Amino acid sequence: MKPLRSWKAWVCLLGILGAATLSGGVVGHRMARRHLEARNDPTTWNEHVTREFERIVRPSAEQGARIQVHLDRAVDELKAIRLDTIARSTQAIWRLIAEVERELTPEQLQAFEAMKPKPSEVTLEVLHLSPDDLGPARPSR
Repeated sequence: MKPLRSWKAWVCLLGILGAATLSGGVVGHRMARRHLEARNDPTTWNEHVTREFERIVRPSAEQGARIQVHLDRAVDELKAIRLDTIARSTQAIWRLIAEVERELTPEQLQAFEAMKPKPSEVTLEVLHLSPDDLGPARPSR
């Protein structure tokens, strides 16, 4: 094989390898993100735990119904804890922003405005929440 032709073959192989690596990375990232979003979705918690419990423990129909009541109650409690944690975390962040803003000069404040999150930019879609679920998240100034 001529050296020039061999060089072209290696470039083609490296191109194919690069494209396969890139596409595998993109597909893997999407799958991982979808899995993480499903795991963070409170509506799937109950279904997932019920499925796993039935697969591993195999309760009778009567036991399953009684256990489901306990599971429903626990999931509702976990959802409330999650909402409270998110609301408190958001309030702490906005309180920190307000405290930092009081320490800055007008020039620094202008630069800080460019980097801090705007309330309209904060979306709760990833958390599967609506703003009504959180209540007042930003303290008034």
